[in-house]
Amino acid sequence: MSETLSPPASPAHTSAGRAFEASSFIFFALIALSLAGLVWLDTGWRGIGLFGLGGILGAVFLSFQYGFASVWRRALVGGEVMGLAAHFLLIGLCAIVFIPASLWGLNAVGTVAPVSVSLFIGAFMFGIGMQLANGCGSGVLFSFGGGSGRMVIALPFFILGSLLGSFLLPTVLEWGSAGPIAIAGSLAELPKTALNLALIGGAGISFYLLGRRRRQHLPAALIIASIVIAVLCWAVFALSGHPWGVTFGFTLWGAKIAQDLGVPVENFTFWQWSGPARSLQHSLLSDTSSLMNIGMVLGAGILASISGHLTRQNWPSGRQLVAAVLGGLLMGIGARLSFGCNIGAFLGGIASGSLHGWVWFVLAMAGSFAGIQLRPKFGLSK
Repeated sequence: MSETLSPPASPAHTSAGRAFEASSFIFFALIALSLAGLVWLDTGWRGIGLFGLGGILGAVFLSFQYGFASVWRRALVGGEVMGLAAHFLLIGLCAIVFIPASLWGLNAVGTVAPVSVSLFIGAFMFGIGMQLANGCGSGVLFSFGGGSGRMVIALPFFILGSLLGSFLLPTVLEWGSAGPIAIAGSLAELPKTALNLALIGGAGISFYLLGRRRRQHLPAALIIASIVIAVLCWAVFALSGHPWGVTFGFTLWGAKIAQDLGVPVENFTFWQWSGPARSLQHSLLSDTSSLMNIGMVLGAGILASISGHLTRQNWPSGRQLVAAVLGGLLMGIGARLSFGCNIGAFLGGIASGSLHGWVWFVLAMAGSFAGIQLRPKFGLSK
């Protein structure tokens, strides 16, 4: 999901670039320290822990360039499926902790969301959007922190789309829903975990064997990244009481901004539900998703300042910026209608044993295929 790098810089520009990187590092570090103080006052050590985990995740994602949009595009266009095998490795590792949480002594529960018409529509929309924006929920955050011009545009429209989606969701849910469905939900935790791991492992191994047949290789760095991210997801799960999620934070940011502009957000149905209403009444720094999103941007920004990533970004063309606008809106609306993004719905849902995660994967993949066909119209390669 990283953008094209600039050609080698001249010595003079390198000197200027180093000065920019140093000032950027100081800027990001000061913001992080200031916010850490506010987080401490608001939610104490728990908030500090989640803020720090968000920062580490941002740095890890940027360092490994661990993405979803580009991996799915390579699978659909070129048949490169080893990235998908790595995704299911990550999901399987998370499922080992998420599903049998009580057996690990954790006071936490997984994410099980409705299988509904809104899920089908939203996941398909999200798939289109992430191919136009060239990133998903986590990708937008770490790329924004890493200085991506495209994400500077995509993120505000992702936030706007998320808010619009919150207004639409209650109505679209009325179009039909089978309710939340947990795979093997009637079984005890161990057999339930075993069955879900068999499904996840079956998908991951199938992609791996398909890749081997095509003489593809699963890079060690991708395996290491999946393991590291899984460990961080375990920590988030244990500390927050639920799987890591990204997009509700965007929805909340949009609602807070709209309130400040005089929009009576609290009168809309979604914001009268207990969870959203509680989040709307409290500070942004008390919401897990919001707190971790901010941490992820800052963590990626600090690493980008140190590594020189910030000075290697090109500003996208006008058509690419239009694609970022459309992609951000589609991802925002789609994520709210489908109860999450690649992190909250795909990773969190499947790793929690929720059927909606599998449905989300299929529909978002179909949407990605449609989005890939649109990319050349905006000056983007397939």
